[in-house]
Amino acid sequence: MEDYTATEALELLLKDFCERKKWYSAICDYDDSMTQMRRKYRQQIENITDPLKSIAEDLFEIADQTFFLFQVIEWKIDYLAEGLLHSIQSKNPLSLAINTRSLVEHIATIAWVGSKVNQLEESLRGQQSETIINKELERGKNFLNQAYYGGNPKVAGEKKIKPIHVNDSLKVLSKEITNIEEIYDFLCEYVHPNYGSNLLVSTGNLASGKLNPPEEFHRETLDKLRRICSYCMLYLRDEVTGHLSSPIRIQALIDRCFTRGVKLQNVFAIKEAKPIGDGKSKATAYYFPKARTPQEAIQLTYQYLQSEGYDLSGLKEIDGVEDGYIYDVHHTDKGKIWVKIPQP
Repeated sequence: MEDYTATEALELLLKDFCERKKWYSAICDYDDSMTQMRRKYRQQIENITDPLKSIAEDLFEIADQTFFLFQVIEWKIDYLAEGLLHSIQSKNPLSLAINTRSLVEHIATIAWVGSKVNQLEESLRGQQSETIINKELERGKNFLNQAYYGGNPKVAGEKKIKPIHVNDSLKVLSKEITNIEEIYDFLCEYVHPNYGSNLLVSTGNLASGKLNPPEEFHRETLDKLRRICSYCMLYLRDEVTGHLSSPIRIQALIDRCFTRGVKLQNVFAIKEAKPIGDGKSKATAYYFPKARTPQEAIQLTYQYLQSEGYDLSGLKEIDGVEDGYIYDVHHTDKGKIWVKIPQP
């Protein structure tokens, strides 16, 4: 977007985001999809016995609630995008600053929730103790309640769940965007009734400055606000998928509870990434026979290829679906690699 001004680039990104959200909402019915998923998993859970049944129920509750929570945050971001687009078109600098700061906070919340789900998954790896497993699952349900129900006790009473502190979520996001806390401090200066926000609607001199000067007077500051907002939109477009897919990994743990011969002692066992085949062709595609679920087969694939030094930043495509298997082709720095994954 080098040929565009900061305003034009941001407007294009916002319009693209709103259009993609509109398209996605038209083809994907969240309530219908979740109703089908809930029915499927409840039927499967009813066919197993404790302690795996109780574990599967808790895992499903966590996955279900995480999916819902991310939908809530995405809807709020959708409305923020609409507000930001209006602020650009109406040349409203204060609305631009306020909505951009809120956008950063919601992106940081996605990162915080995603990291908590990942921590839960990691805490269960190799775990055999029913007591510890239940403790970690309870911790998982608690952080989701905090993310959704958290609020200011001064508003809702002393029993209100403590909200996520923005500094905690920003620290998580800083692992991906190293200067996000500095960016957030800058935005706060132009949102609070400080000198910064005063500058958005005056020339900065008490009693002698001009009110509501033309944009040219504060072009540098306004362009910085727009560039920050553009960066946020690019992050949402290109980088946020890893966090939003975290409940899918919890689903994969639920699926393990349904595999034949599974027990409490091995449901979270760590499998070694030892494939058969050489990956050089479809006929000799890498295959991980010990993978308990398709998701685990995918995880073992990446684990193995990374351990072998492959650069996986290239294209991945599906070469075909045959006899209950999906054949993935990874375009790596060492050529094409075929992998055979069980069909879900």
